[in-house]
Amino acid sequence: MTSGSTLFFPAAIWIDNVPLTDQGRAPIQRSRDERFTTTELANGTRKRYTKAVKHTFSTSWTYLADDDLCNIDGYASRATMLDLFGDTEGSHTLRFFYQNGKWEEFTVFVNSYQETLVRRDPQSGNFIWELSVEFEES
Repeated sequence: MTSGSTLFFPAAIWIDNVPLTDQGRAPIQRSRDERFTTTELANGTRKRYTKAVKHTFSTSWTYLADDDLCNIDGYASRATMLDLFGDTEGSHTLRFFYQNGKWEEFTVFVNSYQETLVRRDPQSGNFIWELSVEFEES
């Protein structure tokens, strides 16, 4: 994270207090998942009771380097992401930072994680990946 302090904004996404790189990241898609129960009454009318409103968050990265130091901002890259949430179970703390200095925090688990090796550069030894992830609020 040596060069990260020279950028105007900090990383937009942090997971478990580790900033994820913004380099090659697609926009974050946020969707609402309303969990409810529908009950039909004796007179034929139906009522809906909302149990909870949860969110899912998904994003992807293209041409993502394997090593943090190969990113323009020095933040977490493919290898770090794999260690943080690619091969692990359990819940994580997902934090989004906004331009005005505000942030939101969610407790999430990884719903899906996919990575594809796009290129191996024999001269530099770098591996380039495409990665997509979906988090679901717990």
